[in-house]
Amino acid sequence: MKLFLFNDIIPSPISDQEIIVALKNTVIEYKNLKEKFPDNIDGIISSTQLNNINLNANLTLSGTLELIDNKEIKDYSFSIFTKYPIENFLDIDAVLQDKNEHSFVLNTINKDALFIKIISNENGILFSLNLHSDLAKDSLIINSSDSTSFSVDNLYGLKLNTDFIEEIIKNEEISKLGNLERLKQILNNPTSSKKFDNTFSKMSKEIQGLIIEGFETIISFKKNGTNIPETLLKEVTHKNETIKELKMRDPIAKRLYFKEIDGVYYLASLENKPLKDRQTREQSSHIKNAVSILKGLKK
Repeated sequence: MKLFLFNDIIPSPISDQEIIVALKNTVIEYKNLKEKFPDNIDGIISSTQLNNINLNANLTLSGTLELIDNKEIKDYSFSIFTKYPIENFLDIDAVLQDKNEHSFVLNTINKDALFIKIISNENGILFSLNLHSDLAKDSLIINSSDSTSFSVDNLYGLKLNTDFIEEIIKNEEISKLGNLERLKQILNNPTSSKKFDNTFSKMSKEIQGLIIEGFETIISFKKNGTNIPETLLKEVTHKNETIKELKMRDPIAKRLYFKEIDGVYYLASLENKPLKDRQTREQSSHIKNAVSILKGLKK
């Protein structure tokens, strides 16, 4: 489960209204993430009770939550800021025992980053308020007194940033799956044949990994508008029906036949590349069978 830590480092002076708006925006983006990953996100930790966290001369965190103008968001906010004291949820002793000091530079001023180090050790995410350009970053860099530095992922209330955090959580979720489930997650729940699933499951982890890597490369090329080389992906045809062929060479030459229609992937079959002396005949048969399977998948 991913834990978030409220980041109380903010610039000074700062107005009440700016704080309220920034807090509301990050709550909304956190809510969006929680709805997408209900089983992977487990609330926001605060370093102490909400009414003891001072954001400026007038407002505590608790008081700021009370001033959110949308009742639904206000109620939701109080429901997620429930994890304190911090030592009940995170291991603070390891950080205290190393006796290093940790700091974050906000507007050229060093700010104590002890709690940020603690959440970083747990692979958690910061919940920050977008009140300065130094805080409006996907990852914050923290400097330590032993001349090292580290970065911690940071949610700060803008959609592009939320997309970045979403990708991190999604990739961590995928990494815990078996390879067939990973592939299907990467392809956004494709339709696959039993023939494909069975063949894929019998392949070595190395071959499975190469297939996953091949599709990740294809998706990356498409996002960047880059032409995909024929050495990786080729269109093949049987009786005017065009499908795609993902190519793998090492350690075993294989061909994966599939089609993508309106963003949905249809995975038909995974075959060994035929030997040269019977390549034309066998490959034609593979393509024919794949076309037939794909027609069945699309019904």
